[in-house]
This record gives sequence, C-alpha cells and structure tokens, in this order.
Amino acid sequence: MQDITEALRQHPSYQQTLQQHTALALHTSERSAGPLDLSPCLITASDLQNALLPPRLKLLDRWLCAADLGFIFAPRGVGKTWLAMALPLALSQGGSLGLWQAGEQPVTVLYVDGEMPLELTQQRTRLLGLGERVQYLHHETLFEALGCSLNIGLEEHREALTSLIVSHGFQCVILDNLSALASGVDENKGSDYEPIGQWLLELRRRKITVIVIHHAGRNGFMRGHSKREDACSWILELRNAKTDAEPGAKFTTHFAKPSRNTGQPIPDLLWHFTTSDEGLAHIDCQLAITSEYEQFIQHVNEGVEKQVDIAELMGKPKGTISKWAAKALEQGLISGSKNKLLPPKPKSSRDEDDD
Repeated sequence: MQDITEALRQHPSYQQTLQQHTALALHTSERSAGPLDLSPCLITASDLQNALLPPRLKLLDRWLCAADLGFIFAPRGVGKTWLAMALPLALSQGGSLGLWQAGEQPVTVLYVDGEMPLELTQQRTRLLGLGERVQYLHHETLFEALGCSLNIGLEEHREALTSLIVSHGFQCVILDNLSALASGVDENKGSDYEPIGQWLLELRRRKITVIVIHHAGRNGFMRGHSKREDACSWILELRNAKTDAEPGAKFTTHFAKPSRNTGQPIPDLLWHFTTSDEGLAHIDCQLAITSEYEQFIQHVNEGVEKQVDIAELMGKPKGTISKWAAKALEQGLISGSKNKLLPPKPKSSRDEDDD
C-alpha cells in the first residue's frame, strides 16, 4: 500500500499549511537568540475575572460543549459505531439524541472513518438520515482516490487533517477509530501517543470539538496508556446489554470520566438501535436501572477477570467486590474462581455489523 505522505505534499491545502508552519518557524528562529518573552501572554486574576469571554456552545445536553476532547470506548461488537454515527445526526441538526437534550445550535461535522466498509457506512447513513452538514473522510474513498492510507501517527498527516478541518470550517471531528487511524503507534507507550495528544489539544485550542472512538482492553478499561485520559473533557463507556435473541445493538452508556462541563453526574442510559420495516434506524433510549451488584456481574461478562480491576472500575472497596464475587459464584451467575472471574458460559460470537 502506498503511503499518503507524497500525495498530501502535492495538495494545495497542505502546501498552504506548510507555508504557514515554515513562516512560524522562521519567525521563532529569528527570536531564538534570546529567551522567549512570555510576558505579553500574562493576564492578572482581576483582569481575567472582568474579561468578557464568549461562553462555549452546548452541543448536546449538559455534557458536550464546543472545544471538548472526549473518548468513547467499548469492547468489540457492542455498538460504538452506531452511537458514533448517531451523534452527528443530533449535532448537525441541533437536535436531541435519546434522552440527551438538544444543543444550542447545529454544527458541521467531519467523520473520519478508518475501518468500516464503505457499503456499511452508506447503509447506516441512509438509516440514520444524515445530511449535508456531515461529511466523511473515509479510508476506502481515500484509497480509491489517492491509492494510499491515512495515519495520524505521522506529523504530515496530522497537518493535512488540520488544514482540511480549518479550510472547510468543520466544528466537530469524529475519529473512528484510534487503532485504525494511528498505525505504528504503541498504545502502551505514553511517548508514542504524546504527539497525537498534542495535536488533539491544538484542535481544541482552535475551538474544534474532537470525539475519539477507541476499544476497551481485556481488563474493561480503555485500551492503551492512561496518558490519553489527562486532557479529556469526558470519557464515555459503552457496556453491552444485548441478549442473544435481541436484534441490533443494545448497550448502556456510562461516563467513566465525568464531564467537566457539568457539576452534576449524568445518569447511565440504556440504548437499543434497531432497523424498522420502513428502512430507518429506530433508537430506543431510557434510564438504565441496574443495581451495583448487577453492574459487577456485567463487568465479569465483559471479560474483567480480576476483582481489583472491578473495584477500580466501580469505585468500590475490594471487600465489597469480594462479597459480590462469592455471592455470584454461589448463584451460578458467573463461573471461575475468586482469583479469576469468568462469565457463566463462553460468549457467543457477535456480528461485527452491530459495532
């Protein structure tokens, strides 16, 4: 597969961005003889208190605002992409989504897809009724047009994406998903992720909302180094709630990192995405009413084997988790042992189309 770098270098928007970065570098080098003067950037606490700052737009309910950086993660097959593609429906129309209330105004959305087959993207676009305010940068159309791939692990590719976002005026960017779009980046090394993290922060400083779709690890946490969580405005976890007999994708949304935009917790919601006879997506959403004991069993069913990991996920004492483990083992709701918690039976394979 040809790398995208050479093709990007020939693109006019990339050349414009390169010239801007070169001019900035020259300007910086001219001042490099002495120490960088940061004094013009100072602001007193009094001035900050009296400054007239434009409030950030609320894009969806109380938890998603302009210039946020957020992550959505879940195990494979739970329904990440269904939710990721439903978000632009609400954001681009300024409407509600499930029980999440509408934002203050619609925004333009760029959806960068690094993995989904184009046919399924087309199908879900039709099912959800997405319109002109949503545009795709899809890995298949990119390959067909340029014969190459996109990798945000490379600086030139990040600069090209920034140029595209800024020149087209996109206000929200969804990256689906981090593993597919950041080839060659060791997820467990903070130093590997740092350039990507700095780029995401740069987009935030440009007042662009960024939503990153990612996978859960075997321990139930978001996969990779914890460094990526530091600058997040929020982290949304999807927990599988689907039984074998149910169609579509069914999951619970839970804020693993509460949103900085609200001082109050956002309740967990139960979502069920299905397709109607008319060929439209039907989204059922209601408050998720589950006990903490049921949440414990859900974590085991999702593959979290160690009690200490579940205690950290739920924010509960280890002794409480130990009592629940003994109770669930006795009731036959889980299997294995206290040292290695397992589901009551092997998981059936899920259709990847539900992701």
